[in-house]
Amino acid sequence: MDDISRNIDQQLQEAYLATIYEVKHLGLQLRIGEENWNLEEFLIDNNAFSWAFISAWNPFSQLLSPKENNILHLKLIELAKNKRWIYTEGLGVPQNKGWEAEKSLFILDIPKSEAVILGKTFNQNAIVIGRLGKAPELLFL
Repeated sequence: MDDISRNIDQQLQEAYLATIYEVKHLGLQLRIGEENWNLEEFLIDNNAFSWAFISAWNPFSQLLSPKENNILHLKLIELAKNKRWIYTEGLGVPQNKGWEAEKSLFILDIPKSEAVILGKTFNQNAIVIGRLGKAPELLFL
């Protein structure tokens, strides 16, 4: 475990790891550390080699109102459009019933360095990243 993840509450880390990162209309349900053939097939079909799953909701895991979260999500979409990234909407579906599913973006072929910057821009503790042939990875910021 690195220094950054040590600073994040163990319970919060477990919540991130248990979350299902879902892109319903593509039939994708991604879990950290689990290979996913549907994802691999989607990436191959779309000539994509990497991806990131990023939310702007609840910065630093502090609950915001739905209105505040939706404003942040729209800012994330606007930034993705301006960068001309290929993306679609997804949901981070927690296993903790006390936490609402978070709107997110599933972005194709975003460089890891830009995904990190994007997550930090929206004050996220972590993002989910992946590459063709690899299982989804939780990356603490």
